[in-house]
This record gives sequence, C-alpha cells and structure tokens, in this order.
Amino acid sequence: MSGLANLVYKHRKITVVLWIVVLLAISGISQKVGSAYSDSFTLPKTESKTALDLITKYLPAEKGDSIQIVFASKNGPLTPAIIDPIDAKLSGLAHVSSVASPFAGQTRAVSADGTIAFSTVHLDVLGRNIKPEDVKKIISTAKGFQNSNLQVELLGSSIQQASQAKPASSEGIALLAAAVILFITFGSVVATIIPLFVAVVGLGIASGAVSLISHIFSTAQFAPILAALVGLGVGIDYALFIVTRFRQGIHSGLSTEEAVKTAVKTSGRAVLFAGIIVCIALLGLFTVRVSFLYGVAIAAALSVLVTMLASITLLPALLGLVGKNVDRLSIPGRSKETHDIEVGGWAKWSANIQRRPILWSVASTLVLLLLCFPALSIRLGTADSGNDPKGTTTRAAYDLLAKGFGAGYAGPLTLVAKIPTGADTSSLTTLTAAVGADSDVAVAAPAFITPDKAIAIITVYPKSAPQSKATTDLIDRLRTSTIPQAMKNSPIHIYVGGIVAIFADFGHTLTGKLPLFIASVVLLSFLLLMIVFRSIVIPLKAAAMNVLSIGAAFGVVVATFQWGWGEPLLGTKAGPVEAFLPIFLFAILFGLSMDYEVFLVSRIQEEWLISGDNAAAVRRGLAATGGVITAAATIMFSVFCAFVFGGQRIIQEFGIGLASAVLFDATVIRSALVPALMQWWGAANWWLPAPLAKILPKVKID
Repeated sequence: MSGLANLVYKHRKITVVLWIVVLLAISGISQKVGSAYSDSFTLPKTESKTALDLITKYLPAEKGDSIQIVFASKNGPLTPAIIDPIDAKLSGLAHVSSVASPFAGQTRAVSADGTIAFSTVHLDVLGRNIKPEDVKKIISTAKGFQNSNLQVELLGSSIQQASQAKPASSEGIALLAAAVILFITFGSVVATIIPLFVAVVGLGIASGAVSLISHIFSTAQFAPILAALVGLGVGIDYALFIVTRFRQGIHSGLSTEEAVKTAVKTSGRAVLFAGIIVCIALLGLFTVRVSFLYGVAIAAALSVLVTMLASITLLPALLGLVGKNVDRLSIPGRSKETHDIEVGGWAKWSANIQRRPILWSVASTLVLLLLCFPALSIRLGTADSGNDPKGTTTRAAYDLLAKGFGAGYAGPLTLVAKIPTGADTSSLTTLTAAVGADSDVAVAAPAFITPDKAIAIITVYPKSAPQSKATTDLIDRLRTSTIPQAMKNSPIHIYVGGIVAIFADFGHTLTGKLPLFIASVVLLSFLLLMIVFRSIVIPLKAAAMNVLSIGAAFGVVVATFQWGWGEPLLGTKAGPVEAFLPIFLFAILFGLSMDYEVFLVSRIQEEWLISGDNAAAVRRGLAATGGVITAAATIMFSVFCAFVFGGQRIIQEFGIGLASAVLFDATVIRSALVPALMQWWGAANWWLPAPLAKILPKVKID
C-alpha cells in the first residue's frame, strides 16, 4: 500500500482528473448504448422447464408469456359486444399471437354475476425478449377502452415489469441522510463533502458499467437498484474510515503527505481486504450455477469494486489536495484536537466489557439467537400481484380476479401431457376429474389435445392465491400423488408447469444449492482472513459472528414480510420471502459484516503488534474504532432504509434485511460480542500452528 500511497499522492491532480474522465466516458457510452435488463432465467432439469419446452416445441404460438386482460362492468353483465372489439384490437399488436375471449373457451372466464371477465393474451416471445414500449402499447390500447361503465386492468409478469415504479429518489434520500451523519461526525463541511463526492463518482461509474454488462449477462430489473444500494453503503463507509484516519494524522501533527500515506497503509489496507471479501462473497453466487444470479452478482460486485478502488485512490488524492483544509467550515467551537483513545466514552465502554467478558459474550449470543428464531419458519416463494402497490393496474386486476373467481385465477397451473404415438388419451379425462376433485382446485379445464396428438394441456385454477402455501402444497400433491395415481397405467407423461410452478421449482433449486454456496463463501473468507491476520481463531470467530448476524437479519425479514408485521408501515401483505433473497442476502451480508470485522480487528492487531498485550490491544482497538464504526453503521443503515419505501417488495426485503444486519452487527456484535470474546480468549486470538505458519504466504501490504 505504500507504493500506491506514494503514487497517488505524487500524481494527485492527475488521479482526480482520470476518475472524472472515466465517469464521463462510462456515463456517455451507457446512455448511448442503453440497457438490456430482463428478469428471465432458465432452470434446466426441472419439471416446469420441461413443460415449457414442450409447449414451445408443439405450440410455438403460445411459447411466450401471457397477459390477462380483466374487465369489470359497472352497469350490468358483460357481453361479447363489449369485449370482442377490445380483443380484436389487441390481436393486431406486435408480439400478440392470439387472444382468447372469455366467451369462447371451455374454461369459465366470466364471473357468476357476469360483471367480471378476463381475456388471455398470448405473446409470441418471453418477457426478456419484448421491448418495454411494446408492452406499454398493449397497456395503453386496452386502457383506451376504459370508460365510466367499464374498468379494464392488466395482469402478468411483463405488465408488472413495464409499469413498475422506479424509486429514483432513493439515492438522493440516502445521500442526504449520509451527509447529515457525516457532518455530525466530522463537524466540517469539507470533510463531509469529500466522502460524498467519492461515493457519487463511484456510483456513477458503477451504474454505467452495470448498464453495459446487462448486454452481456442476463441482468434482472432490480440489479441497478441493488447495486446502487450496496455501492452507496460501502462507498461512504470506506471513505469515512480513511478520512477519519487522515484527520487523526493531521490533528496529531503529521504533514499532509504523511497523513495520507498513514491513512492508506492502515485504513486503506482494511478497506482493500474488506472490499475483496465482499466481492468474493458476491461472485460466489456463480457456484450456484443459476444464470439468473450471474448478472445481479456481477452488478453488485462491480459496484463494490469501483467504490473500493475510488476509496483507496481518488479519496487519498483529494485529501492530498485539500490537506489541512479538511476541517474548513467547521461547526463553531467544535474541537479538532485528537483525543487520547485511552479516555472517553468508548474507552470506558471497552473497560466495562473487559471486566465481565463471559457475561457479555453469553448475553450477546442469546440476543442474536432470539432474533434468529423467526428464520426457522422461513417459507420461500414469489409474492403475487396482490402485493403490488395500490393504484397499479396489476394490483387492480388481481383484486378483480379474486373478487370474481378467486385468488387462484391470477396464477393458473398448466399440466402438459407428452403423448407417445398411438397412446390412448382417455386417461386424460380420468386425470382431469382427479385433479378437479382436489380440495384446493377451483376448476380443472378439459384437456386440449394438439391436432398432431403430440401433447395435451390441462389448465388448473387453484382456489388459493399464487403466493399461498396451499398452492405450493397443491403442486407437490399433484406431482407426488394425484398424477401418478391417475396415470399409473398410461404411457403418457404429465409435467406440472406454469409461472407459479416455475417459481416453486426455482425456490427448490436455490434451496438445494444454498449449503454449497455458504460453505464456499465461508471457506474462501476464512482462508483470506487467516492469511491476513495470521490466526486460526479470528477467522473462525468472524465466520460464526457473521452467520449469527445474517440469521438475525433473516429473522427480521421473516417477521416483517412473511408474518406480515411490516404491513402497517410498508403496505405489503404477508407472503413468502422471495426465493432468491436468502442466497443473495447471505452473499451481501457476509461481505458487509466482514467490513466492520476487518476494520476493528485490523486496529486491534495493529495495537497487539506494538504492545504484545492482548487486553490493551482490545481496549485501544475498540476505543479507536468504536465511534467510526458506529457512524459508518448509522450511514449504511440510513442508506438501506432509504430504499425501503420505493414500493418494490424485492427491494424492500433487501433494504430491511441489510439494515437489520448492519444494526445488529455494529451494536451487538462489534461493540460487545467480538471485544468480549477477544478479551476472554486472550493471546489465543493470535494462535497459528507452527506447521501452518510455515506454509501460509506472508501478506504484508504496507
């Protein structure tokens, strides 16, 4: 790090200019090229994927997504004369292969009182291949027929994506909250502006880069928001760590050059390793081998990488230019002197923990285990449109379907039968009857057999909502008992498909791969920390603490979203936790938790190497970093909370999960549990077996 510090300080003006040039170039290119975000994913070797492949092969006109156009009459029953002109107009739009009228099919698509009905629009492409403007044309065309007597609403994943509100103000709110906390922490306008400037530059470059990689990797719609959320949080935190150490150097009498180099060699070193661990955790998602995760993992890792590089190059260059003016425009009367870390509130707190380390260790662990308890009942799935914000067309369509037919009509299941040549198809009638007799099935439509008799399709409408556990149980019951029993003497193979089944299979796939992913991330992080700190105990402790922190965050997410405790505040109904959230949240949180671990333990190690006294090292390390870790956690907590009220349930889940973990990590874990354990274990913290010490590479970045 010394070489980097020397280079950056010597060429500080050029460094600043280069970062600004990169920002302008990336922003210009990304605006010109545009983005290609999509929420598509493939699940090889799943039953729902097989069903989709069969439809694509034998019914290419219905291989794409479908949209439900829901009509509600305010003045008597609906008639073909009202709906047929709308269906005809929609049939002529781009990517619309067919429109099924509510009056033409075998399945009931008109409510009992005749006031609610729905047409099904079949697209010739999947959602990832249709342009947002084409979907918006479908919405505007259908909505164009709405009047005082007729309500028209639309439901479907492509509609949801096209009409989704973008929480554009979240970044601004996050930056404002961070500015307030930084100003309170530093007491100086200049010291406040510098970290914010670095974070904005890093965020701008990362946003442009994420937009560009969406053309290479399939990248979900929420990826840029998640990348901004994580990038802002870690970027401001990293800058806070380095600026704090720089100011300490200036206040203790160091020259600007010496203060910059000291900050880079100490806090900059911690930032480097913390950033690497976050990126390792995120890129570990590639071990899951689900393509849907790749683009989001790269987007978030890229955001962290850019902000980390900006923190150890652009930030020191700016500090070198500002020098001792870092405290300009300070709060009147605010002391700028460096206080002795052996006195003050954090020194007293540390001493209090050191007097009763076992008590603090046990009490802190029990608190975290209690918070983890709700996570034991986690149910993975996909929230349906009943959780969309009120006022959206998808929420209105869902509510109308639930009113007229039942919530299950918003997510029908598709049973696809692969018929061998010459096979007797009478068993399909038996199957339809058996499925219709299930207590959670509202309607099982008669089988539709293709003209070439290659496949047959049975559409099943559950009584329960798509996100309901009862619907998931129905899928499992159909696959394990109903279908095998009804088709036991038939050569016809039945596959349960449809969007609800696809998401159920997606959840099962990710759940099955989660143990391997957790093991790979923990192992890689353990090895890196063992090399950095030359210890066995510290990386083991770090892994255990991080798992506790993440478990507590999962507990809060389950209580808030699955149990519905957050409905009064967030407006989202109780429902399952998104299937991919645990694996993503673990990747992000494991990395973020390591930030504070590395920053705290690096300072404790620094004091240990100077004094050789573990108790003094723990006391001085916590006293020196407690304040800045608290400020950093407060900033990150505020940043994550700023994204909670944007209206997107996925981002709300991420925001609550991340904010909770940061809160627990900075308070219970880093301020109490870690110092208590390190005091309790004494010199054993730094134990490394001699044979292992010989073969481990010695990494000294200074």
